[in-house]
Amino acid sequence: MKQCCRALGIRVLVLLTAATFSLMAGAVSPDAKSVNVTVSGDTQWTDTGIDVNPGDKLHITAKGTVALPDKSGIGPDGAQRGWKDTLRALMVPSVGRGALVGEIGNDPAATPFFIGADGNVTVPVAGRLYLGLNQGGESLFTGKFEVHVERTSVAAVNVAAIADSSPYNFQPLFSLLDKDLPYRVSDSPSETANPGDLVNIVLLGDEDQITSALKAAGWVKADKTTGDAVLGALAATLNKEVYVALPMSTLYLFGRPQDFGYARAQALQVAQERDHFRLWLAPFKAPQGQAVWAGAATHDVGIERDQRSPDAITHKIDPDIDKERDFIAATLQQAGWVQAIGYLDRPNQVKETTTATGGEIRSDGKTLVIVLKPAEPAK
Repeated sequence: MKQCCRALGIRVLVLLTAATFSLMAGAVSPDAKSVNVTVSGDTQWTDTGIDVNPGDKLHITAKGTVALPDKSGIGPDGAQRGWKDTLRALMVPSVGRGALVGEIGNDPAATPFFIGADGNVTVPVAGRLYLGLNQGGESLFTGKFEVHVERTSVAAVNVAAIADSSPYNFQPLFSLLDKDLPYRVSDSPSETANPGDLVNIVLLGDEDQITSALKAAGWVKADKTTGDAVLGALAATLNKEVYVALPMSTLYLFGRPQDFGYARAQALQVAQERDHFRLWLAPFKAPQGQAVWAGAATHDVGIERDQRSPDAITHKIDPDIDKERDFIAATLQQAGWVQAIGYLDRPNQVKETTTATGGEIRSDGKTLVIVLKPAEPAK
């Protein structure tokens, strides 16, 4: 009987404590117009309690200082970048350690953005607003920032009206792609080339849209040659920035090398592990007139032997390439650049095979098709 009462008492205490915490946390309404938040140095992300919608305007100001074991008095604009920063994988690589940064949602595809002591943000996607310090996950900071967030909201009905104002008819495009889009890339332009990665992504938009959208989504354009890489690494080092634009091997589609390669990687892992894909401008346009970019996306997870040569090595990829395909979609959606998205189910697509170097591939056979927004979202 005593044990039962004791258990009941503990449960009541837990419920009361939870209720008290809920009331404290609930002091901030998700649709609040302003909020004061304390961002602690020893926490990676702080939940502001505010939910935002695409088009919302945020004015965020911060004061206070944080410190590292080797540096004190760091304000919301961050510490001045040093040579060691070229090796650190920070949330926002272009700004200093300790800077106030933000993120919409806590999805792995979300791209953190710089705020600083006084920042203005136009929200690209719906979600909860999180604030944090620019760091690499080590949480070595002490101290805190006192942050004030002012939110000017866009009515949800207006956002929905904008989203529904220009529906995209995928059927004519799917018919064209099924007829004219190759199923795979190859390792050379010759007829005896080895078939390689699956063509598993298509983007619609002009080159400026492609460049702007992928930059906003956290993707870095890879250097094309070793010479470009040397210059790029030198420039990054002189600017005390992380170099992650390591060139990709050349693959072929439509009889020519890739036009662009894009990657997301950490500085110390880029040689072995990175999310990446190649893009080729197709020799045809979509029925509605947009430029068509065909891509092959895989995730490098290590190093293995290149089975074309007994002494060669190459990147090992995650066999489940659909995860990388869908990750690209998630990053572009998080950045607010997706107008429409669909999956072309190609019944003749190979679903289990190997790359040109012998790596295993598994897929559901679907091609991701993304129509990019016609103009860059306001910053």
